Order: sequence, then structure tokens, then C-alpha cells
Amino acid sequence: MNLQPTQQTSLYDAAVTDSLTLYSDDGAAELSTYAGRLRFAMDKSGHTNQSMLARKVGVKPQAIQYLLDPRNNATGSKHTAALANALGISSRWLATGEGAMDQVHLTNDATFTPPLPDDALPVDPGNFRVVWVVGKGSGGLPERVWTDGDYPVGMTDEYGYAASADPHAFLVRVYGPSMIPVYNPGNFALVEPGTEPEIEDDVLVRLKSGETIIKRLVSRRDGYRFSSYNDPQVLYYEQSEVTWMYYIAHPVPRRRIKSRTSSA
Repeated sequence: MNLQPTQQTSLYDAAVTDSLTLYSDDGAAELSTYAGRLRFAMDKSGHTNQSMLARKVGVKPQAIQYLLDPRNNATGSKHTAALANALGISSRWLATGEGAMDQVHLTNDATFTPPLPDDALPVDPGNFRVVWVVGKGSGGLPERVWTDGDYPVGMTDEYGYAASADPHAFLVRVYGPSMIPVYNPGNFALVEPGTEPEIEDDVLVRLKSGETIIKRLVSRRDGYRFSSYNDPQVLYYEQSEVTWMYYIAHPVPRRRIKSRTSSA
């Protein structure tokens, strides 16, 4: 029997899908894993055909198959943003399971006010102050911006307004795609050295090698382990390899950054 390409695709997807276990015995979706969230999003959006989804994302069907197979324990993908866009969901939710699953839609309606969560805390506008950007340059954070006391000097001409009680708070520019979708290249991160980082916090790490990286702290046991939002690799460093590690409060979009040399 000769099958048409569409029939072959359907049979292939069905065979792969039947081999997966992404729902518990009570029918609840397994959302604690990347594979479970991807499968749930595919089912909810109606994009159950892996080959068609692969074509929309621009990858081979085997790539989708790999991510969906729980035996591979995939923790992320460099195609997360494209997958989320194709499925109409939040890339942050797909990558981490945090926040709302549904994609946030922008609006030009000036009367639109998004609902606040019940546990939202009021923000005093008076707490906002100038926080300077350090380490501007294509080479990352140069050595000269740090004092022997590990605090930044040599501020750039750029700054932003942020609500931070840390007198040593500063902003750094994000380079590279490994922390997408939370920290996008070209945007900035608010660093607060006075806050002790905890497990699963985002951190700015200074290595003895002179490299400075933005990562997520996942373990302190027998050294430090750091992960990324958009890269499954986990980095390990011994304590002796880390000069310091600072807590990152939140990302700051590029449009919030100003320059004191600008006439605007």
C-alpha cells in the first residue's frame, strides 16, 4: 500500500504521540517539565501535528519529537521563542513554567488597564532614583569598572530610573541569547549587590577568568551550578573560580535607559 505524504506524516505523528506519557493517571497534564508544557500547549492550541508545527518553526520533525519525548529530559530549546509564537503562548511559561501560559497581547487603547494580582504590593514613586549603567562595551564588562572592593566605579553616560533601596545598585547590559525570553540582548538587568542570592534567583557572576555572565543559580552544593532560560546546558564552577555573585532584581527594557549626553 502506497501512502500519500500527508498520510505518512499523520501515521508518524500518531506513533510518536502514542509512545509518550505526558499526562498523569487522573488525566492532569504534567506541566513541571518542558516536554509536558510543550505537549499541553500543542493540544490546547490544536497544533497536534508535529510535522506541521516543525515547518512553522523552521526545524525538522525530529527536533519536535525529541523535545516531546520525556525520556530525553529536555530542559529547554533554542527554538523556544519560535515555538511559543507558533503556539500563541508565553515563551517565558514554556521555558520555565512561570507566569501565565497565554501570550500577552499589546494594545494601543490608553484606557486599558491590566488587572493587578490580589497580592500586588503598592510602589511608592518616591522610591525611584537614578541607577547608572556600568560595563558598556562590545566586550562585555571590562575589568576597569570594578574596584578592589568589588563595587562598580567608572559609570557610563547611561542611566535608568529604578525603585531600589540598595545604594550600590547598578544596571548592566544583556549580551547573548542564553537568557531569552526574560533577559533579551540589548536590554538591561538591575543588579542589587546588597541582596543575598537564593536558589533559582537570577544572578550576575564574576569569574576569576575575568568573564562576567548573567545566569540562574540552581545549586550551591560543592560549588556553583548555573542554568539559562534558553539553553539546556548547566554550568558548573568551583567556589574558587567565582570572584563574586550578585542578585539580579529584574530586567529593564532598553527604552527605559537614558543618556546624560542626549539633548532629549
